[in-house]
Amino acid sequence: MSLIASLPWYDLPPLQPGLDAFWSVLRHELHRLSTSRSSNRGHWPLPDNLDRHTPLVEQWAHPGLLLSQCCGPDLFTPPAQELVPIARPVFGDLDCTPGQYFSYIVCASGREPDRRRFTGRQSAASGRFVINSASSRSGCAALFEWAGASGIDCDQVLISGAHAASLAYLRNGAADLAAIDAHSWPLLDSSGITIIGRSTEAPTPPFVMHRQCPVAPQILLEALQHAIRQAGSPIKIGEVLTTGIECYQAITSLAPAFPDSLLPPASRALTCSALC
Repeated sequence: MSLIASLPWYDLPPLQPGLDAFWSVLRHELHRLSTSRSSNRGHWPLPDNLDRHTPLVEQWAHPGLLLSQCCGPDLFTPPAQELVPIARPVFGDLDCTPGQYFSYIVCASGREPDRRRFTGRQSAASGRFVINSASSRSGCAALFEWAGASGIDCDQVLISGAHAASLAYLRNGAADLAAIDAHSWPLLDSSGITIIGRSTEAPTPPFVMHRQCPVAPQILLEALQHAIRQAGSPIKIGEVLTTGIECYQAITSLAPAFPDSLLPPASRALTCSALC
């Protein structure tokens, strides 16, 4: 079986050299472990490079998926039903509980929301939220949680496909509010954007593998722990914590729902989280 690996969630140009170096260390450690444990010999044709071309849903469905990432709520969607969460990162650049992360609530500079304008659905322009994906914690559920706690209603949901695209929606006036993964924030063009809030914390997006992958999850976990110690600093990961699907059940069950009527018709079937 051929194996594939990707680290898509923060795979933006400023971080790609660090991700490639991290994969090189991780691959070397996986090879070392495969040759030192006889029961696993011959099972691991490790990929040379991270896969940046195969669509994410196709990767998730591949029995040879050795390593990838998803959003916590994705684990409960059909495209990710064969994924097994192995570990979650501790982001070294965020001021929050280890193994947790949060989102910044943002708007275009100079367009900070007047809550009187957002409540009561007074005009077609009020309360336009842009999300990266309907199943994203950082770009969707975080926004609706914050808005609900802040007394801000939503008239329309626009789906951008990526955090960077959500910022563009705000800059060009197509939307009013967005939530942006705080770990992504330094990697994105935030010109013309103002932070107006911060979401509650949630477990960080997990490292996952396909349940049919021939590599034992414990081996992948050990290799991840080693790679983080050796090459985690450039990608701002201090360590990894073991995790399971139950860690994400709570944030999925508490995630605020929004009616399909708020979504553009062509977007109502979209379930997979988009990349940064």
